[in-house]
Amino acid sequence: MKMKKKLFAILLSIVMAVGLLPVTALAADPTVYDIWVDGVQVTSENKDNLFSGTVSYDPTTHTLSLNNATLDKDTKSGYGIKTNIPSTLKIRLTGTNSITRTYPGGGVGIYLNYSNSVEITGDGTLVINVIGENYDGISTGADVKISDKARVIINSEGGLGIAGRMVEIDGATVDSTGLYAGIDAHRLKIVNGADVTLKATQDKRNGAFIRKDNEGNGGDIEFAASKVEATSYYPALFTEGNLTVNGGEVKCTSTADGAIWTRGNILIKGGAKVTTDGKFPMGGNGTFTVEEAEVDAKNTNVNNIPAIFDECVPVIADGYHLNYAKAVDSEGTEIDLLSSGTQYFALYKNVHFITKAVYPVSFVVTPDGLTNVVVKVNGQEVTGSVSLEAGTYPVEVTADNCKAYTGNITITADAATHTQTIAMTYLPADYTKVDEAIAKANALNKDEYKDFTAVEAAVNAVVRDKNITEQSEVDAMAKAIEDAIAALQYKDADYTKVDAAIAKANALKKDDYKDFSGVEAAVNAVVRDKNITEQSEVDAMAKAIEDAIAALQYKDADYTKVDAAIAKANALNKDNYKDFTGVEAAVNAVARGKNITQQAEVDAMAKAIEDALAALQYKDTNKTAQPTPVPAATTTTQYTIPQTGDTSNPALLVVLMLVSGSAAIGTAVVASKKKHNR
Repeated sequence: MKMKKKLFAILLSIVMAVGLLPVTALAADPTVYDIWVDGVQVTSENKDNLFSGTVSYDPTTHTLSLNNATLDKDTKSGYGIKTNIPSTLKIRLTGTNSITRTYPGGGVGIYLNYSNSVEITGDGTLVINVIGENYDGISTGADVKISDKARVIINSEGGLGIAGRMVEIDGATVDSTGLYAGIDAHRLKIVNGADVTLKATQDKRNGAFIRKDNEGNGGDIEFAASKVEATSYYPALFTEGNLTVNGGEVKCTSTADGAIWTRGNILIKGGAKVTTDGKFPMGGNGTFTVEEAEVDAKNTNVNNIPAIFDECVPVIADGYHLNYAKAVDSEGTEIDLLSSGTQYFALYKNVHFITKAVYPVSFVVTPDGLTNVVVKVNGQEVTGSVSLEAGTYPVEVTADNCKAYTGNITITADAATHTQTIAMTYLPADYTKVDEAIAKANALNKDEYKDFTAVEAAVNAVVRDKNITEQSEVDAMAKAIEDAIAALQYKDADYTKVDAAIAKANALKKDDYKDFSGVEAAVNAVVRDKNITEQSEVDAMAKAIEDAIAALQYKDADYTKVDAAIAKANALNKDNYKDFTGVEAAVNAVARGKNITQQAEVDAMAKAIEDALAALQYKDTNKTAQPTPVPAATTTTQYTIPQTGDTSNPALLVVLMLVSGSAAIGTAVVASKKKHNR
């Protein structure tokens, strides 16, 4: 308990002692940063509001922000911006900013310790003007990067525009002019749409001087998809390493030397356009390789000096070819070098050539098995694969039994376009025979045939749109129709009329007719098994029979009985009879010219005479009738017996008269007996 009291007393004493100290003794000193802006060191107190708020510094991110800042304090030892911070200084630009050092004795626009790098970003502009001898616009022993949308303009009248280990310009705009070089570095990288102008104002200097470091590393220049323009006395672009231009546009001008010179290799690709203008050849000590590019090399020397160094003649890489190549000789004559390749490039003052990527394009023509296949691209026949630039080409393909193909193909860097499949279309099969067979079938009257279904089935089985390789199938269709037509059977002709005529003929009694042979001949002339197409012939047969029947003439009726009855009547003496008129009337009623079908009528005539004769009565019934003597010299009236064609026998007539007389006497006696019997 006593110990606790002692400790409390001590603590209380300390608190009281601290309370007696002055307030100022507790205030901390401001933090200072190893960075100076226009001669003013940045501290924790001023970092947010330097130069009327146009400059601020974030120590956490090491970012110095310039917002329409003007840094023009002119002191002998003053730098626009100077730092020794152990990190990359980031300068962010907003609006229009400037660093001006007009004191002849010194002053660097932006100066960094040998180990410090600087990165300039933002969408603003920074203009650096330095006139002091041997003082640079931007100077560091480390790296310089200008990126984003930043725009930096440097004019160093007595030194270098930009000096550093690695200078990278990424998408920014930079215009750097120095007495000795626009950029002096161990590596230069300009990429992503940057727009860069480099210039050295002193003779025997370079727009960009890119050298190896003390260890022999670096010395390379890399341009990609950017615009670069360099101008100087000596080569506008000089590198101890390699130069690579990948796309974009590069224009280099030397007032007294080669526009581009490397001690390493040159590679131009990606469709880059490189223009050089100098008094000595462009080239280098290494190789000069061209992929897809355009190079326009000019030599302004009055002497006949080639534009391209003869030990560094461009070599076109595999997969590329010359698309355009022209030269101008010392006399100004233009020469087409397209067919000769690059081997003569080092002979001419001006050389302008364009190379394009080419792709081995192969053609696959389907279907398999085609013969005499011919492929033409741009009107030129190709065999196997053909090297084509990216683009669209007219293609013609022919093959046996196929329709000619015409169309366009589009070739790109995409490997999928490097094999072109052309699908040919076979010529259509020849349906001429099929159509002829169908026309033949359609011309037929199906009602004339016993069964037309096979023809209809064959026609309906025709399949159109067969191609020439299926010609045999098409021919088979035609044959099927033709075979079905050939197998047709006509319906039988209609013999109804014939049969009716024959039946009519058979119903006749040929013995009734004078001549029945015509009918028999017509019937016998009938030919059976005629078909419907011969119906007219069959109908003619029927007509022939009918005509023969119509021409028949009946035989004459038999008048024998009539003639006999008339003869009997003529043998009588009508005066012996009470009334002979009945006999006379019956005889007079005889009608000659009757035919055999009227025989009954004729027989009736005979019977009528016979009946009239039988009904005769003698005038004197008490005496037996006696024949009246015929005086020899006296002519007695006789009844004329109509001639029938028969010759009468006189003796027979006498007998008939006697018989008639006896009959008359017999009749009288019988009558007398009946009278007396009553």
